Amino acid sequence: MQSRLTTRLLCIVLGVSLPFVVQATPAWNEVNGYDVHGNRCLLPTYNQYPCARICARNIADCPAPVRPSCPPGQTWCVDGSCQESCPSDLTSKCACTFEDPLVGDLYPCKEGQRVNIERFLATNLTDQTAEACANDLNIPVASVEEWSNNPTSLMWNTCPKPSKPLTFTEPAFIALYTFYGSLVAMLVGWTLYKRAFEKYNMSKFNKIARQQQMERVEVIDEKKDAGSSGSNEKKPEVAGQSGDKESIKASSAESLEPEEQMVIKAYKRDFLGMFCFGLYIIQTIGNIAFMIMLTWDYYQDYILFEGNQLVQSSTFIGMWYIFFFWFAGLSIFKNRLMNFFRIKCTYAEANYVQIEKHEPPTIFLQDRSDKLTDIVRWLEQLGRRTFGLDVVVTTSAMRSTRSGARYFVYQCTRYVYHPETQIFTPHEFVLGETNAELAEQKNGLTAEEAHKREELVGPNFINVYVPNVPMAVLREFSSFFYTYQFTALWLFYYFAYWEVGVADTAVILLSAFVKVFVRLRSERRIKKMAEFTDKINILRDGTFQEMSTSDLVPGDVFEVDDGKVVPCDGIVLSGNIVVDESSLTGEPLPIRKFPLRTDDNTPYDRMGSSKISTIFCGTTVSQAQPTEQGGRVTALATQTGTGTDKGELVKKILFPSPVSFIFNEQIKITILILLCCGVICLGLAIWLYATGTSAWLYAMFAIAQLISPLLPAALVIGQSVSAGRLRSKNIFCVDLPRILMAGKVQLFCFDKTGTLTREGLDFYGAQPVADLHNVVEARTNKGKTGAPTFDVHVDTVDKVPRLMQIGLATCHAVTTLNGQFIGNPVDIEMFRSSGWKLEESGDEVVDILSPPSTASINAPVHVLKRFEFVHARMSMSVAILDTHTQKVHIFVKGAYEKIKDLSNSSSIPTDYDKTTADLAREGCYVLALAHREIDLEQIGGLEAFRNWTRDQMEEEIHFMGLIIFKNQLKDDTTENIAELKNGATRTIMITGDTALTGVFIARQCGMALPNSRILLGDLDKATNRLVWEDVDDPETFSDVNVDDYLLNKEHTPVELAVTGKAFQWLVDNDLIRKYLLDIRIFARMTPTGKVQCVQLHMERGITAMTGDGGNDCGALRAAHVGIAMSDAEASIVSPFSTSVRSVRSCVELLLQGRAALATSITGYKYLIMYGQVMMMMKIFTFYFSVTMSQYIWIAIDVFITVFLTWAVTQSKAADRLNEERPTARLLGWQTMSSCLGLVAINWMFLSGIFKFLYSQDWFRCNEFDSNAADLSKWWLLADNYEGETLALVTLFMFINNAAVFSFGHKFRQPIYKNYPLIFLWALYLAIVSYWMLGDTNRFGCLFRINCGTKEVLAQFNYPIPSTYIEQYNTPQGHNIMPWEYRWKLWGLCMGNVVACLVYERIFVLGPVREFFAKRYPLRRLKITR
Repeated sequence: MQSRLTTRLLCIVLGVSLPFVVQATPAWNEVNGYDVHGNRCLLPTYNQYPCARICARNIADCPAPVRPSCPPGQTWCVDGSCQESCPSDLTSKCACTFEDPLVGDLYPCKEGQRVNIERFLATNLTDQTAEACANDLNIPVASVEEWSNNPTSLMWNTCPKPSKPLTFTEPAFIALYTFYGSLVAMLVGWTLYKRAFEKYNMSKFNKIARQQQMERVEVIDEKKDAGSSGSNEKKPEVAGQSGDKESIKASSAESLEPEEQMVIKAYKRDFLGMFCFGLYIIQTIGNIAFMIMLTWDYYQDYILFEGNQLVQSSTFIGMWYIFFFWFAGLSIFKNRLMNFFRIKCTYAEANYVQIEKHEPPTIFLQDRSDKLTDIVRWLEQLGRRTFGLDVVVTTSAMRSTRSGARYFVYQCTRYVYHPETQIFTPHEFVLGETNAELAEQKNGLTAEEAHKREELVGPNFINVYVPNVPMAVLREFSSFFYTYQFTALWLFYYFAYWEVGVADTAVILLSAFVKVFVRLRSERRIKKMAEFTDKINILRDGTFQEMSTSDLVPGDVFEVDDGKVVPCDGIVLSGNIVVDESSLTGEPLPIRKFPLRTDDNTPYDRMGSSKISTIFCGTTVSQAQPTEQGGRVTALATQTGTGTDKGELVKKILFPSPVSFIFNEQIKITILILLCCGVICLGLAIWLYATGTSAWLYAMFAIAQLISPLLPAALVIGQSVSAGRLRSKNIFCVDLPRILMAGKVQLFCFDKTGTLTREGLDFYGAQPVADLHNVVEARTNKGKTGAPTFDVHVDTVDKVPRLMQIGLATCHAVTTLNGQFIGNPVDIEMFRSSGWKLEESGDEVVDILSPPSTASINAPVHVLKRFEFVHARMSMSVAILDTHTQKVHIFVKGAYEKIKDLSNSSSIPTDYDKTTADLAREGCYVLALAHREIDLEQIGGLEAFRNWTRDQMEEEIHFMGLIIFKNQLKDDTTENIAELKNGATRTIMITGDTALTGVFIARQCGMALPNSRILLGDLDKATNRLVWEDVDDPETFSDVNVDDYLLNKEHTPVELAVTGKAFQWLVDNDLIRKYLLDIRIFARMTPTGKVQCVQLHMERGITAMTGDGGNDCGALRAAHVGIAMSDAEASIVSPFSTSVRSVRSCVELLLQGRAALATSITGYKYLIMYGQVMMMMKIFTFYFSVTMSQYIWIAIDVFITVFLTWAVTQSKAADRLNEERPTARLLGWQTMSSCLGLVAINWMFLSGIFKFLYSQDWFRCNEFDSNAADLSKWWLLADNYEGETLALVTLFMFINNAAVFSFGHKFRQPIYKNYPLIFLWALYLAIVSYWMLGDTNRFGCLFRINCGTKEVLAQFNYPIPSTYIEQYNTPQGHNIMPWEYRWKLWGLCMGNVVACLVYERIFVLGPVREFFAKRYPLRRLKITR
């Protein structure tokens, strides 16, 4: 009694408190009670029941039919074998493991006796078996005893249930007590020690803080008394040094960006904590070891627990819970774990800091909210806040500089502690505010000064941590879902289901290792890009020294060499540099850079007017030319490490902001629903099926199968397949979840040049002022000229007046390198078209250019002075000496609007605006050229002229003519824009080009609506209002009310276009959202404006952006879906990139995105239906106390589920975009109606089939009686008609679900083109049909279908297959169904298949859906395509 009480108490302690009164038979019908006619069933005959062996003191005592015999010269031994002599150490076959040793020798008689037990009664199995077997041997029943260790003569070799009471002092329990005792003692002891120590540290810190506060007050009083005598002393430029910490220059906490607001906690090492952490690691391994031990013991008949199954399984359950929560806690709190074993302290004592940063994920496609999603998200957030999981936790080592300043490195950036603000911030150096101040810093730094700066900002090296393979694997498996997966699989290993456990483990490990490989490859690529070092000459202590690029700090002066990669962001101080910026901007041609001027007091703007003097980290120096003989080309380092543009790029790649998709959000709800279904199964298992631990194990099996461990792999496999298909089309993806977003794109923004149109501009000719030569002569002689007019358009340079030819040939910054033109692409095209040649220049001139050999005048021209093109001024200028006339000419070239403002108004033709507008409407890129002739004698000679400023050169100029380029559409742009629009996608142009050019291209490619009126909005500076005009008739409709036109846009199509200034005015006046979806063209947009424009569209719907790099990088990163038409490193900021610079790539992205989304939903629905069919099957198995054979389970969980999950992803994308997009909502009406409808159909068919089964004469009175079976041996519960019927019917369901959800519909190709799926579906259906319809055969017997015990098959004259068949555990001894019933059952199953297919195709996807969609339309974004 005491032992039983102890056992029950142990089970309660281990978490098992299940009812002990359980009904293990059907609750609403009596098993084998009545036949179909209402007659009481007779007791059955148990066919060919195997008799237990008889043991005897002497072989001669064995009954004759079972008396063993051996060949001559051999003896029958106690172990049941024939040997020449029997060793004394043999173990008798008659011994029982958990009973006392046998007294004397006992010999086993022969086995293999079988008998038919008439009028079999399961509750009297032992007595009936003994009587039948004894009668068959013609011996009295009483002559054979029950098993004992010392029988008198004969006994049955049937071991009794272990009766030896557990003392709970067995070795297994001692090990458990020791292990868990040490675990609890360690955790409790360390926690108490840690809290006490931290409390002591806090009190000590408060005491010191009060003393420092008092000292600070005294110091302030002393400074007041001292007055301002030291106020004029110059503070050190670099602070944070010993004795002067208060002079550290740093940003205040308020100046930090919101994402930089973080909580920093300090910790120090502790010897006891290190010991406890080591013990924790050992205990973690110990948890695994104990689970292995218990699993091994299960297969050894509970030998460690003296054969006590209840206590052993109860112990396993308790340890399973501990295992789950232990590893779940390790997974969830892994980033805090190390600091748990450290002591919290002050910053001064700290060895480590814990950084906590709040980074809530951005949830895409959250346009419609529902209460269930909101509740689940609120519960999730509450749980995260409760356990501190709402922040991203990172631990970093705390270090000190030589001067004692404390710092740590976080996300590759050094954070320095500033005592006056008591915060950690990245240190910043202000080197100068104006161009002149920066240009004067040519003397470099001292070694001491450089070392001090390096301590504050760190080395110029981004150390990218890439773990080795073991650590990468450990990082991957630290995810929480792996804990769930392996905890669930441990049940499979324990409960005699190890074959499926091995298969699922292999799939999970394979997918995990693939993910590890892909991630490591990506990280190594980033590491290769980020970790760059080289040798470089740095000016230190007044001399250039060869050092590593990692030694550079802000303020250093370094030498720039040909062919080198720029190691940091810097400013050119001397020499001319040509750099290839394609690695960052995507621009195809190298760019010239010029030194800052010491007389330029304008503010330094690195991305604006000063960009022509700024070099960027990661770009390649194509050419570096000193301006003085023997001089050096030098630059001033301004930003290093992550402070550079490239450093920021790497940082964003390494530490991206978390994002989530509504698809992922609703998976959480789905898992909760499935978990609730699992709880229902738990209740049913307790009520209907089994008692004690068996009920728990069956219920956990049900939960593990409802929430398949393969679910995560199945949900991303569609994305992986789509990424592979995109890769085959040269579209590369670095963020797989974005593929799903591509499937929901509603708005697609396009850059124009290089995206919609060809890469470069073609020279389209010029349109000079009429009679240009005479007009210029008249102006030079101060004569009168008439009103200027435009001459005819000429298409080649040789037809242009010579003076304008000189302007076209010289007004640029083109140079050559290794025979290649370098400079602005437009300038290169203009210069190439001129036919002139660049000659070697001397020291006195910038460039020498000579005309083509076909020119009538072959005299060269010398470029005396040049001011480069500046975006802020929108112009450039050159001064040249014409050696033919010895005259000096100034040419100013720029945007036609800007040249008009700069030129003398009398030189502007009256139809200037109309001509330029007409050219722009034709898609032309128009520049203007102005001219001025100067007399060197009047201005003081050439030396005086060299001192002229840019403003002096660009004044008093006269318009000369227009230079015209044309940007041609790519050949396939029009058709692909049309396909995007046919796919319900609004296309928008965001360009830096002029509005009229944008309008022309939009019309030409079909982006703008056909025959639509286009209104252009521009800002009127005089009135500070937006003026709208008709681009086709601006004179008649010069200032119209745009709202009136938009009211009638349904009848008369209207499109809007705005300039960059108009866009900004609309933003500032909060009107942009009103017109946003009516604006087709955004022109003259800056990079910042592009980002803002994309973000505004993102408010209205899923937005994609495409561009060719450069100014598009910000917008590409900001968009939901960005595709960079560039193979440069800058493309890494975009989720997608392609080297195929065609709009077709955008179409392919949407096609594959929609297919991937539809496929992911299909995979989700398939596994959900797997869980629902499994739940339905579990309910039937619990009710009838049956199951399916082991190999049926393996077929379902390995071959059917795994292979069909893969096969459904093989559906290819549709050939064309459809006007609808696939749903992304797992809980939407379409997904729910599909799943719930199939659940209902399957329930109806399965219930009907069982009703049909119970109407069969041959079945009634042959029902399965679970009283005759051990329910803990689940694999013995399938040898009956109920289990066989259930297996066959559900197999059809498992197979058919894959086909039901794989109709191509509108986003994928038809199902018959998914050859792997069709093959597997047909193959599996054929196999199951063969099992069902075929007579007894080897294949069917392997799966226990239409088969039986061989002796029973022989008794009833059934075919006997030549394979091993384990003994059937039912009285009938077989489960062979009548031939007629099999065909009827097959017809019902095929009817189920057809009904599901028809329901999905007609109701969910077909005309019924269309009817309800029209009657009850969803709220969608209304857009004009």
